Amino acid sequence: MRRILPFLFIIAIFVGACVAPATPQDGAAGSGSGQPAEADDLLGEILSRGTVRISTDPNYAPQSYLDESGNFVGFDVDVAEEIARRLGVEVEFVTPDWDLITAGNWGDQWDMSVGSMTVTTARQEILEFASPAYYYTPAQFAAVDGSGIDTLEDLNGATVCVGVSTTYESWLMGDMEGLGLPASSFYVDAPPSDVSIIPLTVDNDCAQQIQAGRQEFQAFLTSNTVVEAAIAEGLAIHRVGKPVFSENLAVAFDKNASKDVARLVDKVGEIIAAMHADGTLSNLSEEWFGEDLTSDPTQ
Repeated sequence: MRRILPFLFIIAIFVGACVAPATPQDGAAGSGSGQPAEADDLLGEILSRGTVRISTDPNYAPQSYLDESGNFVGFDVDVAEEIARRLGVEVEFVTPDWDLITAGNWGDQWDMSVGSMTVTTARQEILEFASPAYYYTPAQFAAVDGSGIDTLEDLNGATVCVGVSTTYESWLMGDMEGLGLPASSFYVDAPPSDVSIIPLTVDNDCAQQIQAGRQEFQAFLTSNTVVEAAIAEGLAIHRVGKPVFSENLAVAFDKNASKDVARLVDKVGEIIAAMHADGTLSNLSEEWFGEDLTSDPTQ
């Protein structure tokens, strides 16, 4: 079983967890692409160096986290490693804070983010996203058992914890324009009213702080996958109401990278499409979440 509490002691920056290099598969970059692998763009640089630097979260189980041996594991980690394998390079994970990733202007410190990032209107102004999305998750409220918060209506006037700079924070603040999700993605008409928001560094901090005995909040909003993992680990919480919206999660790239990212974005999109078609993403989703979250629920 995956534990929550040990992640309280994870230091923010870790580098490592490389996968073995592989010969690029048919259709991989530099193979039949019509352009040389050593082209002077970000894809060419990655192929030349033999390593792709991918940002992810070390404290976001079951998507990505560090196991007891300090190795990166999780759904996002497996997706990132498979992207690297199909590119024919090794992967190096870096773990900047989430608000730095979503802010763009990465300063070429990493090449892409495989970190369960929702595509939003505001983020598309500064980031490029590979298409299609690689999976979809529902946003779900959870509350402490015995808190008296059992329905969505009970959240009116409550204090709610969220990860900082997340779609959950934007939705609670009523920033629908910045959120930029299609109308079909929303399952409720509006956020709870008069909510006080406590933003923490990452979503999992909300569950971990509840486990540690923090009393300022009794409810939090995050991906249902995080709620499910917390309940499975024995945390005394329960889901509150139905999911409130769905998220389309995609690989992200910095528009302000010093080298052009267009060919890399296209190539990763092709890889993701192939992983959908051959069942790789469905299998990984079943392994980590116990269900297939790779189909768009709004279609």
